[in-house]
Amino acid sequence: MNIPMEPIRLAAQLTTQMLPKAFIDFATLAAIGAPILAVILEITAKARKKIFYDKLAGQIATLSLILYLLFMLCLSGAAVYFSRKIPWVQDWFINPSSPLMMLYITLGVTLLSLIPYKYSWKKLKKNKALHISIGTAGALGGVATIHVATIIMKSFFSLQTESIAPAVPQVPFYSYFYEIPGTAGLCLAALYLIMAISFAATAGGLYLALRRNKDNFGRDYYKFSLPVISKWALIPTLAQLAAVVAIFYYLCGPNIEILYGDLTTAICLGVSLGLTILCCAIWIVTCKSETPMRHKIGLGLAPFFIIAAHATLMAGAMKLYLTLP
Repeated sequence: MNIPMEPIRLAAQLTTQMLPKAFIDFATLAAIGAPILAVILEITAKARKKIFYDKLAGQIATLSLILYLLFMLCLSGAAVYFSRKIPWVQDWFINPSSPLMMLYITLGVTLLSLIPYKYSWKKLKKNKALHISIGTAGALGGVATIHVATIIMKSFFSLQTESIAPAVPQVPFYSYFYEIPGTAGLCLAALYLIMAISFAATAGGLYLALRRNKDNFGRDYYKFSLPVISKWALIPTLAQLAAVVAIFYYLCGPNIEILYGDLTTAICLGVSLGLTILCCAIWIVTCKSETPMRHKIGLGLAPFFIIAAHATLMAGAMKLYLTLP
């Protein structure tokens, strides 16, 4: 039996190249999704009058601040790297007319909302309406960030079709915020939102497992919270999987055999699907377990599996794009 080593090598090479972007995507979208998840859990706690939902929301709020700081670090690192690697890109990061100014504003609003949201948890315990309002501002800031990022990508890549080194358009930066994307842009933004919640819950499983001994809220709490966070990771991931399948089917159309006709593409997409199914299995087992903390190793590994799945998916998508007629 001859093992096709060249397609495996190429798949591994493409995946390795995509890993840094996959990590940044995970940190970015998890940071955007965590405040949304925290607010939903806090509202659920108030509606159902269950203290465990409130404790879980508090932990996710703390995680959201950590993720946002990680996201800002990744963004700063990417800005420095691309500014040195591609000099003309620097103007896009610092020009007052650049659409990135709007991105900085949405990030700033989100961060300035998350800080009081996290640190006023106990002080505003009896004024949940105000506290939820603060958290909602952070969550809406994240949604606005997705909107602005989608518009920026559309503007940048459309300009790059006209010039290899496009200049920053000399229009007020805030005008980008009012722009409504087309159907493709809206679908992309919706996919990003689904991924944001999925990645946030995936990171939440790791965070709860790591904080078990430090926070020590008791066995009953973790018996409740781990299945809840697993469901929030599972359902959006299944929705994301369905959306990705639909996108690939749309791109390939009648030439669906392209997906498995090219071995490198098939390997990348197969590994991505396998890792995603593995994560779903971890979350399902955790949801159904009477002792979910026993699955903390799986929950701890799930974020790394998801990052690897995202990297192999992007590698497969890039190879597919290159092979499309």
